[in-house]
Amino acid sequence: MNKLINDLFEKDVVIKIVSVLTAILIWFVVLDSTNPFEERTITVPLTSNIDVLQSKSLQIVGTQLPTSVEVKIKGRRSKISSVTANDFKASIDLSGVKEPGYKKISIDEPEYTGAQDIIIMGISPETVSLNFEKVIDRQYPVNVEFTGSLPAGYEILNLKVDPSNVILEEKESSISRVSKVVAFVNLDEADDNKEMIIRGSVLDSDGQLLKQFEGKVPVIVSFNLAKKVPVTVAATGKPANDYYLKDIRYSLSEVRIIGARNLLEGIKAVSAEAIDITDRSESFYVPLQIKTPKGVSVHQEDSERLFAEVIIEKYITRVFSISSGSVSIYGADQSGTMEYRIMDAAIPITLKGKAEDLENIKISDIKLSIRVSGLEPGRHEVPVSVQVPSAVSLVGEYSVNLMVTDTSASEANSPAY
Repeated sequence: MNKLINDLFEKDVVIKIVSVLTAILIWFVVLDSTNPFEERTITVPLTSNIDVLQSKSLQIVGTQLPTSVEVKIKGRRSKISSVTANDFKASIDLSGVKEPGYKKISIDEPEYTGAQDIIIMGISPETVSLNFEKVIDRQYPVNVEFTGSLPAGYEILNLKVDPSNVILEEKESSISRVSKVVAFVNLDEADDNKEMIIRGSVLDSDGQLLKQFEGKVPVIVSFNLAKKVPVTVAATGKPANDYYLKDIRYSLSEVRIIGARNLLEGIKAVSAEAIDITDRSESFYVPLQIKTPKGVSVHQEDSERLFAEVIIEKYITRVFSISSGSVSIYGADQSGTMEYRIMDAAIPITLKGKAEDLENIKISDIKLSIRVSGLEPGRHEVPVSVQVPSAVSLVGEYSVNLMVTDTSASEANSPAY
């Protein structure tokens, strides 16, 4: 009896197991028809630790890092349909890159952070080939180059560039192409600007702009616009007696004045404060103080170097011997019986003036004359009238010894033949 019962019990267990397995199988069959397994590809953003390259002075050139990867997943339709790119973290690790050159870098398998049961089948791409180049820095002076032109007589003064040197940091192949760094200033638009903020241009040996440096070199250029103009000065007062102002010589014939272009255009010359020569008897030097309009100043270097040499010289005298035959006689007797004869062979005339003026005086420039009207026969001392060129002056008064003879009396006393 017991044996029969045990046989029945064992048969029920088998039946139950078979029933459960059959139910499961039926469930999977139904599930596969209503919610089957499917595959799906999702585009996932790719992150990297590219900052580690900076500490190693490396930079990626050519092909850049991909910005995303394709992640292939598998799972039940109801599961994978709700999976998004935000459920993954995909990254590439560059910390293993130590030196420049071509490297094949593996992309790590994405980390799934979602709640659905899925299987990651793979990613594309799995690796990426990258070229790493050394990043170097090099110092270059900033040169100022001018375009356009200034009007005649104008120039640029007090040119300053800040910074005067710049350090360029780029991949080695780019730095090797750099020839110079230039700040271009257009002279057609130049005014008395205190500061101009300019984008420095990085050029290669052919003068071509290297665009990878564009906008990376801001510089401040400052300068003054100057114009060359002549200097004038007047003298006041009179020098000591018998002295004269011969000349005023300038240490600089022109000075550079600084100001806005619209102010400089109207200035043709500048004058200095007058020089007082009262009672001066010798030459002297004096610094000049230039008078300028408001908004205009003299370049400091010129101002410090500008002085005048005031030449004071003494008048000299020179004696000219005038033949008595060249003396003009006025007021002679109209009857023709009086004879007038100057007893002096020559008359010495002293003139005073500047050396160069006296050198240019000729005998013929000095005119002597006497007046004899009313003189009786006999010997007389007659004043001489002297006319000299205006550049010189006559020293002293002059007279000649004159013999007046009545020729009619001489003829009356003469014997007849």
